[in-house]
Amino acid sequence: MTAAPGLRSQPPAQALLAAAAFALPAASLGLPSGYSWGALLLVLGGAWALATTSWRDRTAADPSWLAFGLAVLAMAVVWIVRVDVDWSVGPQPSDFDRSAKYLLALLAIFSVRRTAPPANWLQYGCWTGACLAGLTAAWQVYALGMERASGYTNAIQFGNIALLLAAWSALWWRHADTEWKRWWAAAAVAAGCYASLASGTRGGWVVVPALVLLVAWAYWHDRPRPVTGQGTRRNWRVAAVVAVVAALALGSLAPRWTAVENRLAQIHQEWTLYHAQGVSENSVGHRLAHWALAWRLGLERPWLGWREAGYALEKQRLVELGQAPPVVLQFGHAHQEWLDLWAKAGLLGISALTLFYGVPLWLYGRALRDAKTLAPGPDRSRRLTIAVCGLVLVVGFIGFGMTQVMFAHNSGNMMYLFMNLLWMGALHSPATATRA
Repeated sequence: MTAAPGLRSQPPAQALLAAAAFALPAASLGLPSGYSWGALLLVLGGAWALATTSWRDRTAADPSWLAFGLAVLAMAVVWIVRVDVDWSVGPQPSDFDRSAKYLLALLAIFSVRRTAPPANWLQYGCWTGACLAGLTAAWQVYALGMERASGYTNAIQFGNIALLLAAWSALWWRHADTEWKRWWAAAAVAAGCYASLASGTRGGWVVVPALVLLVAWAYWHDRPRPVTGQGTRRNWRVAAVVAVVAALALGSLAPRWTAVENRLAQIHQEWTLYHAQGVSENSVGHRLAHWALAWRLGLERPWLGWREAGYALEKQRLVELGQAPPVVLQFGHAHQEWLDLWAKAGLLGISALTLFYGVPLWLYGRALRDAKTLAPGPDRSRRLTIAVCGLVLVVGFIGFGMTQVMFAHNSGNMMYLFMNLLWMGALHSPATATRA
């Protein structure tokens, strides 16, 4: 991705982007609505960029940003279409809460078009965020006695985002250029993984193999060429760090391992009960019931779906007729991203979600291809890492969405929208992306 013609980075803009690049991942799980602070800084940066650039610069077309902006706009339209306004009282601000966030993300694009977020602050933000997630999980489990760590959101969102922070931290680990940074990175990976396990979020664990493959691919294709005599010593240091962190992580997980095993064992049991006896009053059973109902409702209104209120009313009607189990009334979404949109927004929603996932995948894939053509060096290594971090975000959300509606929650919308902006922005200018 290239910077728009004529745009020049200004010191205030650089400081604002550095703060946003650190704050968004760093505070995402360790503070109430922590992800909102970095997003706010990006929106302010977008407003600053609009106020201090010429009309020609504002409208300079960049195909990459234009494609992502259209994908964001398509999802904003879907959120508007899904709303059922009660015209007896008129439109309420809450009716357009989600669509407003997507429109603000469009404003924030101007910020990262003008100034690339510094990659090293993204790196530090991911490490800090993963560590805070682990500390939050440990506090809730051991000090508060909670069965599942949930941070300041719910256990599923907390565990899934913690897993992304762990994967991002692992990717940035090889860019740690001092001993204490290598320890920091290692602690971040362990803490993020611990937070995911402490949350008991099984849907996130299903995605782990894909994330591990992406991280391993990045390491394999960006192997350093050590100076003669230094490679062995560095490998021993890395191995020592990994061994110590792994021992600490396993020690902290020992009291929780029985709970993790029980969560995994319940999957087969609950699946069998649903198919053999129709039992839906459990985690797996209610998901299967929701999926079957959402598919059925989507087939009845395939173009624009039932919208939010219509979906709720039709569920209520079917439960009263005995055609759906009462458990489906306990949740406002179908616990599956695609099926939820299919039921509530029909093919319009499915098409928008395809763009919302597909455009970033295409952009990161293209950036990865371009990075591999560069000569070995720091710029190539950082651009490859940033591109894979973006792929981890999108692949993670696609996987999480198989058993959870990530975009039904504020944390899911904010992290996907604004972390995409940061990863894409860090790619668009190698010179500024590597500068603090």
